[in-house]
Amino acid sequence: MPWFDTVGPVLVLAEMAAMLLAGLVTGAAAGPLLVATLVAVLVAWAADLHRPRLVLSIVDDLPGLLVAAASAAAVLVGSGASGISAGLLTFACLVLAHTTVHAVTHVLRRLGRLGRRVLVVGTGAPARQLASTLLLRPELGLRPVGFVGTGAASSLDQARGLPLALVGSVSTLPRAMAEARVDAVVVALSGPPGDDETAAIAGLLAAAAEVYAVPTWLPPGPAPSRHTIEVVGDLQLVRLRRRATWPPLLKLRRLVEALVAALTVLAVLPVFAALALLVLVETGGVLVRRPWLVEPGRPGPPLRFRTRRSRSVARPGTTFSVAIPGRMGPVGRLLRRTGLDALPEVMRVLLRRVRYAGGVPDAAPGGSAPAPSPDQPQVDTGQLAG
Repeated sequence: MPWFDTVGPVLVLAEMAAMLLAGLVTGAAAGPLLVATLVAVLVAWAADLHRPRLVLSIVDDLPGLLVAAASAAAVLVGSGASGISAGLLTFACLVLAHTTVHAVTHVLRRLGRLGRRVLVVGTGAPARQLASTLLLRPELGLRPVGFVGTGAASSLDQARGLPLALVGSVSTLPRAMAEARVDAVVVALSGPPGDDETAAIAGLLAAAAEVYAVPTWLPPGPAPSRHTIEVVGDLQLVRLRRRATWPPLLKLRRLVEALVAALTVLAVLPVFAALALLVLVETGGVLVRRPWLVEPGRPGPPLRFRTRRSRSVARPGTTFSVAIPGRMGPVGRLLRRTGLDALPEVMRVLLRRVRYAGGVPDAAPGGSAPAPSPDQPQVDTGQLAG
């Protein structure tokens, strides 16, 4: 079973050990402790904490662990085996267990003891960027060993400038996988897939291969993913699945996921409101979209906190004016250095997860270009044409 090749079973054992430790400290009886352990593990699974993941972060696990600890504590308190303080101890033990597993997994991945050898399908900008990120971050657990060409361009043109060797074309993907002895494939297309790419992805899913993909240019056949989208560098990555989850379990997972997302929103909301007020006072606005080049059919840039106050520069004797960004204040510098300028996009994703628990793509192929950013230079095209 592929699940046993991931960190999921280790997390289950760690959670059981954490519950046992909490029960020994609080003096809980064996029967209620066993039931509370099963409840904690089930809720953690429904919160998607046992899924195969590239990015392991205890911060991302905290909301799910909070719900799991509260559920287990409710069982212990309801049975009279422990007091209300058992909830805090249970939560602390679960956090310690997950932190330990994540730290050990990171070390083993960096040492090359854990992880997957992968081929990158595609040779465009997304594939090159993704391969470079995976090479620089071995703790993600995917080690690219080569590229697979797509499209009608010649092999020489596609191989030019690649950080790794071009091992073949997408039509010979099975042979390339066998020769490179890879365990997984990462699909990172830079344009709409052709017949060869669609057939290759369908064949990989039919063969139960481990397939990751940048979801922007996926064929319409395979479902994007039943798991949360992971961000690797600046690219979104999902793991494709051939089979769907059993409907009753899917409903339970959606319920727990919505609850976890709602608790996270409530926890982040005070920080978001305080930062929004400071940004408004310093820049005269709150939200902005960072300017970048947007290719047709690809999602626009995410929301960010404004970090600069825009100002207008006019040329004397003309009606020509340009809005340019001003200097960055102390609040803006703090947001940029800490990465908190991305908090609006995090809130947007959490709110969508509350509304669409179970996984709804944030942006599908064919999305429109974003609106102009207040931090981006604005020019009246009519004035320039005149």
